[in-house]
Amino acid sequence: MTRSYLRILIMIFMVTSVLHGRKDSLGQESFQLHRPLTVLNYNVFNGFRGGKSFKEAVKWTNSIAPDIAGWQELVGWNEQRLQEAARQWNHPYAVTLKGRGYNIGLSSRKEIEVINRKTMGFWHGYLHCRTYGIDIIVCHLWPGSRREQIKEAAQLCELVQKLAGEGKQVILMGDFNAHIKSDANWLNKQRALIERRLPSDRKKPLEDRFIVDNQWNFDVMDKIMEAPLTDLVGMNFARRVKSPTYQQLVQLGSFPTRVLNHVNTEALQRGFLERIDFILATPELSKLNTEAQIVREPDVLERISDHYPVIAKFGKP
Repeated sequence: MTRSYLRILIMIFMVTSVLHGRKDSLGQESFQLHRPLTVLNYNVFNGFRGGKSFKEAVKWTNSIAPDIAGWQELVGWNEQRLQEAARQWNHPYAVTLKGRGYNIGLSSRKEIEVINRKTMGFWHGYLHCRTYGIDIIVCHLWPGSRREQIKEAAQLCELVQKLAGEGKQVILMGDFNAHIKSDANWLNKQRALIERRLPSDRKKPLEDRFIVDNQWNFDVMDKIMEAPLTDLVGMNFARRVKSPTYQQLVQLGSFPTRVLNHVNTEALQRGFLERIDFILATPELSKLNTEAQIVREPDVLERISDHYPVIAKFGKP
C-alpha cells in the first residue's frame, strides 16, 4: 500500500467521523444533526374526515414541509394507501402499524427501518421505527380507562428507557388522550370541559376515572415522563411566555378544533380546549430543539381534523 493511498484512506475516515458524530468525554459518540429537521404529529380524525379534508391537508402539509410525520386515526387506511398519499407531501417512505382499523402511520423523506409494530397489550398500539438516525415511536393511547392507559404508558416508558440506555435518541409522539401536570394551572379551569366529561367519568370505577374531586388526574403522563422525556411544546412555551395569561395558556390546547358542533365558535371552543397531543424527546435530542408549537393557524386547520397538529424543529442549539 503506497503512502499516498494510505493518506487518502485516513482522510476518508476522518471525514466520515465528522459526519456521523463526535466522541464525548466518556468516549461515546454524541448525536448530531447535519441539517435542520422538522417533525410533524397529526391526528387526522377518522382518515381526514373520511377523505373530505384530504386535499386541504396535503396542501397544508406541503406548506410546512416536514421531514418526518407521525399520523393517528388513519381509519380504513393500509400501508399502501399511506405510501401513495405520502408521495403528495414529498415523503417517498411510509409505514403503518396494521392493515385496518384505527391505524397509526409514519412517513419520512428518508428511508424508514421498522423496529416493531406493537398491538398486543394496547388498545391501538405503537409503531417503533428508525429514520434520520432517530428512534421514532408513534402512539395512540386508549381513551376509555385510566388503568389501561397507565399500563400502556408503563410499556412506553420502559421502551424509551431501554433505548436511551443504549445511547439512542428518541422521539415519542402521538395522541396520548391524557394530560400533563404542567398544564394543571389552566386545565383545571376548563369547567365546560370537566362538566361535559363528569357524567360518564363518574360511572367508572374510581381507578379508571380521569377526574377526581373535580380535578384532572395526571398519572398517565407522569409515568411516561419518567423515561425521561422533554415536553418540547411546554419547554418552548415557558421560554417565550414568562407570565402567561389564561388566554395565552389555552392556546396550548391541541383538541378540539371548531369542526365539532359543540365548539363551532371560538367563544364556545375556549372552555373545552385541552392538550392531549405531544412530541416528546430524550434529553440530548431536546437540546437541539429550536421550536415546538401547537399549530392553530391558518383557518384550514379548523376543517382538516378535530385535532390541531404539533410541530417540532431541530437544528443547532
